[in-house]
Amino acid sequence: MRTETSQVSAQFINSNFLRKIEEGRVKEAQTEGSAFIRSKLRQTSFAREIITPLVLADDEIDRDENTDLPKKIIEKEPDSTATFVTFKGTGDRTWFSGPRYAVYFGKVESQRFNKSKFELMTYQNDIRKILSDNSVKDMADQEDSKFYETCVASVFGKADQDLSLALPLSNIPVVAAIKKHLARKVPIGKILMTKTLYYDTINLQATNVGNDVASRHYDQGIEEEEKLWGIPVVTTIKNDIVQDDEFWIFAPENFLGNFFLLQDATLFIKQEADMIEFWSYEAPGIGIGNTKGITRVTLS
Repeated sequence: MRTETSQVSAQFINSNFLRKIEEGRVKEAQTEGSAFIRSKLRQTSFAREIITPLVLADDEIDRDENTDLPKKIIEKEPDSTATFVTFKGTGDRTWFSGPRYAVYFGKVESQRFNKSKFELMTYQNDIRKILSDNSVKDMADQEDSKFYETCVASVFGKADQDLSLALPLSNIPVVAAIKKHLARKVPIGKILMTKTLYYDTINLQATNVGNDVASRHYDQGIEEEEKLWGIPVVTTIKNDIVQDDEFWIFAPENFLGNFFLLQDATLFIKQEADMIEFWSYEAPGIGIGNTKGITRVTLS
């Protein structure tokens, strides 16, 4: 009696993957690997959780007047005012110009891996997982690192956006930081912090967060929590990028900026005889159009 199952072995996946390469169906193998890679990338990049990436079509790309580099020009909302007038009066007449900013692109590329197809046949684990573990996470780190550098530059030298608060972590200083952010007339979208700092919120007193919240933290752990102070939280273990003694407050995406992709994470495969070379690459561009939408809080 034959029983069908949705589970397939890693050996089957690997053999199917290698057979496509061997038969010259490299495009199919690349597509199969790329679909797997994109899924993993979105889980490991905190930048993509703060600003959703958008893949641009060819006709959506703008040309630069001085170079061959692609860019995307974004229009910002023009400022405006209103005035009180009598029934016979009219509002102030003014010429307006819509401000714009450009998002430029770069390329992120993983290491290039070489392996004999005969050696790949011996792997008992899914080869695509090996690809994601070795290359995609490194690419996501590059995305996050550049995003972090952009955020630091956005708040540098701005006293009302680069705040320093005294420890211990409690409601009073956090609410003060939130009020500073709101004073710039931008809403709050998400908070970014390391997983280490996130776990420090377990130590918040029940008088600060409520008995039900404190009980839930103790019983279920912080992983069950999706919000702090009513704000969605993005956490990361990348404390080599985001420091454990800081957290960031971001405006919603439409008040913040853009994350564009000329091409999402893609696997490229090349074969010569029995040797297979593969690597991953992408072409992202991140732009912060409203620097007022970012607040950094350093705890000391």
